[in-house]
Amino acid sequence: MAETEWRLLITLPDVPSAQSLAQVLMDDGIVARVMSDASVLGQAAPSRIYVGATHLYRARWFLTQRQFTDEELDYLATGELGREETPE
Repeated sequence: MAETEWRLLITLPDVPSAQSLAQVLMDDGIVARVMSDASVLGQAAPSRIYVGATHLYRARWFLTQRQFTDEELDYLATGELGREETPE
């Protein structure tokens, strides 16, 4: 089996957001992995998503077609819906 060549797709501000997006990509059949210099999960450190070289164009197209809101990325990272603020 040949070793995968990795290409940088995007850099996100933290590990959970990057892991969430990588999971969405993988669910769509795009080989992806996350690399970060963060020493603690959740630390606000730039996290890079790499995809297999053969999936790079498809992954770029996927990102242009699907813009994620911060709320969607939070949900993907935590599995929890954001709390709606109630008027006081």
